[in-house]
Amino acid sequence: MPMELLDVQCGFGTAPGQRQPVTAADLCDEMERIGVGAGLVRLTPPTLHFDIAAGNAALYAVHDQSPALIPCPVVIPDAAHDLPSNDAQAAEAVGHGAGAVCIRPRTDCWSLAPWASDGLFRALSARRLPVLCSSDEVPLEELGGLAGRHRGLPLVILGANYRQQRILAPLLEHFPNTYLSIGSNYCVHHGIEALVGAVGPTRLLFGTGFPDVDMLPTVTYLSYADIPDDAKRLIGAGNLRRLMREVVR
Repeated sequence: MPMELLDVQCGFGTAPGQRQPVTAADLCDEMERIGVGAGLVRLTPPTLHFDIAAGNAALYAVHDQSPALIPCPVVIPDAAHDLPSNDAQAAEAVGHGAGAVCIRPRTDCWSLAPWASDGLFRALSARRLPVLCSSDEVPLEELGGLAGRHRGLPLVILGANYRQQRILAPLLEHFPNTYLSIGSNYCVHHGIEALVGAVGPTRLLFGTGFPDVDMLPTVTYLSYADIPDDAKRLIGAGNLRRLMREVVR
């Protein structure tokens, strides 16, 4: 079945086992090879990109050259008064065509406690900017607390693994503003079918994990899932396209 694909979980930079960095051009070539039309792009790995302003500027420059590479910049609470305001960061992301933003509290040393970060999440909620949350940066229990406090803010879980299925299912059921990327490391046997049965197809997003892993396994995982073709099309591109369309620009 021909299926449009938008990748919520890809990027360029240094990848495991690669001697040379994976460039934006390499990412474009891989997307063309696999048939992925566009992707939300981050720099990888986060531990090599502590300069948030420089990293975001690099994403915006790449987007200007290759519109299919949609920037997903990093945001951070302005609690220490050393960065642009929360509202300014959200406005900058939207102004540069971002389709979502990324948080990495563990890497950037900040807290998800309400008194430390809710100002940022209120600014992102006002813009309806989806927030990408890697499971190694944001524990699922803390993400549930965040989802409950900011119910209008779309939160996208990346990198969840098969051991977390018993947390993921009730999390998605309790908080309709949470979404799951089916990319690396999510490889649960019949996991897509189980979650579609629990919460419907509108809460799952196609993602690959490139350049850490190849793109093709997730394409296969979705293509062979025992769900209707309409559900596959939503997961492949429709859900992410809707979330990006709802961003207040």
